[in-house]
Amino acid sequence: MRYKNNILDKLNQTDALVNRLAVQLNRNVNREESMETLTMLKEQIESTREMISIESDDFDQQFRPQ
Repeated sequence: MRYKNNILDKLNQTDALVNRLAVQLNRNVNREESMETLTMLKEQIESTREMISIESDDFDQQFRPQ
């Protein structure tokens, strides 16, 4: 996987956003701030999804008849 490190970084950022949202919910932070974090989380997931979708499928190529 060519973008492995980039994807791992994105997943770490996503994890940080999940933790941030959990803290906000536990502290009863206002709805707008929580929704902003949730929007950021959704964007992060979509960005990661895009990175994965452009990656070639090495598994598929590995077992393709030659």
